[in-house]
Amino acid sequence: MIRVVTDTTASVPNGFFEEHNIPVIAQYVHFGQDAYRGYYDISPAQFFEMLPKAPELPKTSAPTVGDFVTLFESLLAEDPDATLLCIHPSTEVSGTVRSAIPAQDMFPKADIHIFDTRSVSLGLGLMVMEAVKMVEAGESLESVLKMLAYMRDNMQVYFVVETLEYLAKGGRIGRASHLVGTLLDIKPILSLVDGTVTSHSKARTRKRSLAEMRQIVMENAQGKAGLHLGIAHAVCREEAEAFGNDLQAVLNPEVYLFTEVGPAIGVHAGPGTLAVGWVLL
Repeated sequence: MIRVVTDTTASVPNGFFEEHNIPVIAQYVHFGQDAYRGYYDISPAQFFEMLPKAPELPKTSAPTVGDFVTLFESLLAEDPDATLLCIHPSTEVSGTVRSAIPAQDMFPKADIHIFDTRSVSLGLGLMVMEAVKMVEAGESLESVLKMLAYMRDNMQVYFVVETLEYLAKGGRIGRASHLVGTLLDIKPILSLVDGTVTSHSKARTRKRSLAEMRQIVMENAQGKAGLHLGIAHAVCREEAEAFGNDLQAVLNPEVYLFTEVGPAIGVHAGPGTLAVGWVLL
């Protein structure tokens, strides 16, 4: 039996983990000395309510090696012959995979696979959803890994932030670092390239940046079959719903994911983030 495992940076629909019995390992958010496990201890709404009141930017940390060992022990106790397929965010933005690998090594007889998606949030979520669908349909591990590799290499993720402050302070600005300190009212469109935040283009207003981001999606996906499309937002639900509904009406995606940005991503992206991700299968 294949068990898909992921972590709390995966953006999926509310209730997805519970509905499909997915083991989820927590990322941590630290407000001063207080540590919270995303998904378990703090919801996105609670996090974004606490964020503006914090005297300094919260910090995040990946699951520890011990966290993975505990999870693997629990799952293998249930089924010693289980195949564990662990799907996690890019090593460029998270230490999750670096914690998972030494934990994997402690179970030399177990069938454990660690997959670095080179993505995060929407990209990760869409991959987890497809992997779960394939596993539940009885597909082989080889087929699932082949699909994940294809999605990793073809996933597109673009996003607009209200301010670059959070990405810069959190050290996740990547190849868009040249924008910090040079922009006043400019609203850049950012993308994930090989797991790293990269500057795609700049617009003078948020309205223009969203219009340009829409155009990017249209140019790449309009009229094409097998579209898996996702929208994620941080405290801008109405704007995100309108953006997503517009794309849905025109593109008619095979899979549509609408979700909130979780705490571990929200620390770095900040409120007002609106992201779109897609892949053609």
